[in-house]
Amino acid sequence: MSRRGPAAAPRPIRVVHVAESAGWAGGEVYLRELARALPRERFELAVVAPEAGPLVSRLRAEGVLTIVLPQAGSLASPPFLRELARRLRALRPDIVQSHGARTNFYARLACRLAGVPCHVSTVHNSLYDYPVGAARRAAYLALDRLTAPLSQVIVCVAQSLARDLVERSRLPAGRVVVIPNGVDLVRFDPGAGDGGRIRHELGLGHGPVVGIVGRMTPQKSHADFLEAFALVRRCAVGARALIVGDGPLRGAIEGDARARGLAEACVFAGVRDDIPGCLAAMSAVALSSHSEGFPFTVLEALAMARPLAATAVNGVTEVVEHGRNGLLVPPRRPEALGEALAGLLGDPVRAAALGRAGRQTVEARYGLARMVERLGDLYQSLLGGAPA
Repeated sequence: MSRRGPAAAPRPIRVVHVAESAGWAGGEVYLRELARALPRERFELAVVAPEAGPLVSRLRAEGVLTIVLPQAGSLASPPFLRELARRLRALRPDIVQSHGARTNFYARLACRLAGVPCHVSTVHNSLYDYPVGAARRAAYLALDRLTAPLSQVIVCVAQSLARDLVERSRLPAGRVVVIPNGVDLVRFDPGAGDGGRIRHELGLGHGPVVGIVGRMTPQKSHADFLEAFALVRRCAVGARALIVGDGPLRGAIEGDARARGLAEACVFAGVRDDIPGCLAAMSAVALSSHSEGFPFTVLEALAMARPLAATAVNGVTEVVEHGRNGLLVPPRRPEALGEALAGLLGDPVRAAALGRAGRQTVEARYGLARMVERLGDLYQSLLGGAPA
């Protein structure tokens, strides 16, 4: 009787992500966190990005195969579709996961052309809130509904986004899965962030600092933040603002700060890798967005036990409970945001209690390990176990 040797271990599942942007916002943070946390003995990761940028350099530094394939500016580009399909055939993935409305549309079609077994769409923001004209939004919605059947699963990062798809877009609830974003609880630890170093480096001094972290786009409404900060300064004359991030509106936002007489009180820090330290340097954190998905900046602020005042939009209300682990205000009401921030600065005991509760919330429900485990289980279930 012949003896069989031990069974060979299954090869890793090949997953290709198609990114919507190579800048630095929530979708890009999602991809880098996955690259860091997905177990490489189980998953082989590659990313297709639409341009060179921070995402590409950071993924390559993590050892992830990252291909730059310029994305079409129009909603219909057969050459781009053909090239994406060609790249996917060469990569031979088991699963393709795409991010963003236009990228989901192209990736769904490219997967069908390339014979990819499984496609996963990812929804980070509501199409109904996209900052585009009515005609373009209608085109996005129509293309999304038309091609959605080509995805085996649609992953939403917030319950509110899933409700949009099921109740407004009429997609089958059984094909929509909610996997909330998660943060690295070791990296974002209240005891690890060196806020003193950041304050010294950026000349913030020792007084109160109100901060905001985010890409400078219309939906983030930095103008509302600046108006709120102006109100804070009436109560806390020496308060400073730390504004972390970059984007297409940076010049306009800096001009707005000058016009309001706030330029000397504002520090524009640009894109930073030391976000834990930046958050640790803030006495209170603000979110002024008109629309969100499930923002990493909120989870990161809570993980760092920072007192938070945020607009009550989309997935924000799924993690922030007003008066328990943060404060919620209506969107487009900068006076309410300013009042909430001033209240946090004026009552440090309450602010600290809210911060501690925020940390407990993230520890219990929104750790990165939990997010990655759920996504890995989804990949495995789509393939029925190990890849062929």
